[in-house]
Amino acid sequence: MGNYFFKEQEKEMSVVVVNKERELDVYLNVYANSSDKLIGEKIYKKGAIEELVGTNSGHYSIIIDRNGESDDDQHPVGIEIHLVMKRPNLSNETAISCSTRNHNSSKLIKTVKVGKALFFQTKEYVESDDINKYVILIKHFNDLFNKFIQEQCSGDMYWGRSNNCHNYARFCLESLHLSWPDSVVSPADDYPFLLDVLKIQKCASIATNQTSNQTN
Repeated sequence: MGNYFFKEQEKEMSVVVVNKERELDVYLNVYANSSDKLIGEKIYKKGAIEELVGTNSGHYSIIIDRNGESDDDQHPVGIEIHLVMKRPNLSNETAISCSTRNHNSSKLIKTVKVGKALFFQTKEYVESDDINKYVILIKHFNDLFNKFIQEQCSGDMYWGRSNNCHNYARFCLESLHLSWPDSVVSPADDYPFLLDVLKIQKCASIATNQTSNQTN
């Protein structure tokens, strides 16, 4: 859970639609999550199992190419939305991150184009300028995060079996009337108990950090 973006080549973003055919394309991204070794290595290590499920787990996000600027389906750019931890070394409390994605990542495992965000093709959105379109998108996903916490996590703001980036990414796609791609399978789907074990590990690490900070 966190930011796994390593800048390799930034792209200058446009304030107008570049390619109408790609406008509002939606992508699901899967990043390698080196911190979740229990899931990433012990269960979905490279080999037969990884080939079976198509990916080795990690961090999930969605990207909306609001101005049709992606050069291809493997290197999408636009607004990236994902669930993160506010202060990963000190707390398991989660938050939403919405930011402009204009570069590649060395930790990107897989990108899948899942459809278009036709949900936003309203009169208000279409007639807005670039800044207001951005505001409309951000507001939608901020409101959606609050809805996710209340409806899917029973109000629990802390990372766990329900409150995690995988479930929030799925929730985002459903809000856009899009389906989760069959080619992306999380080990959490097959081994949900691993998230409970991982939560214990995260809590123990945070407790250690808090103790260390108090003694320094």
